[in-house]
Amino acid sequence: MTPTHFLYNTAESLRENYTMEILSILSNLIAQDLSVLRQIPTSTLLVLLISMAIGLVTTLVNRMVIDMDEYKKFTIDSYHVRQELMAAMKTKNQRQIAKAQKQQQDIMKIQQKMTMNQMKTTLLFFVPFLIIWQVFTNFFTGVIAFAPFEIPLFGTQLTFSSWYIISSLSAGIIARRVLGLSFEIEPEITSEK
Repeated sequence: MTPTHFLYNTAESLRENYTMEILSILSNLIAQDLSVLRQIPTSTLLVLLISMAIGLVTTLVNRMVIDMDEYKKFTIDSYHVRQELMAAMKTKNQRQIAKAQKQQQDIMKIQQKMTMNQMKTTLLFFVPFLIIWQVFTNFFTGVIAFAPFEIPLFGTQLTFSSWYIISSLSAGIIARRVLGLSFEIEPEITSEK
């Protein structure tokens, strides 16, 4: 047997063994009793991880779709225009109010464009999310988490839906902050003369 044939046969043998090993692992996983995943605290942590993963993926895709410099400039400009409008309303200066309202209309046009970009990612994830939601609502039945205090609309015993909503909102806020989609806006320092 030539060295080339030997290497080829060895590689082929390893590939077959590797494939068989993967199939064996997968079949063992499928054969396992998954009821442990429905029990607290495993269910609580699993749904938390699922919501974090989905939130992170959607936030990452949003970050890739959005022009971050434009988004940041728009957010800061929008904040400052709202501040100017509120200040003008307090002083009842009609010229300043009209100017701020005109700026606000311009910002609303930009906001519509940015919202359309975000809607594209929402539509991209909508159908897969519905499928995932259906699978998990059928898998996680009953109470999967307990709240340490009464949560309005949810109570203290949380089902998959209520725990996912709470986890998703929390994870989404953190993911948006970490990936730079939410940030602090420094107030403008105006010098009064």
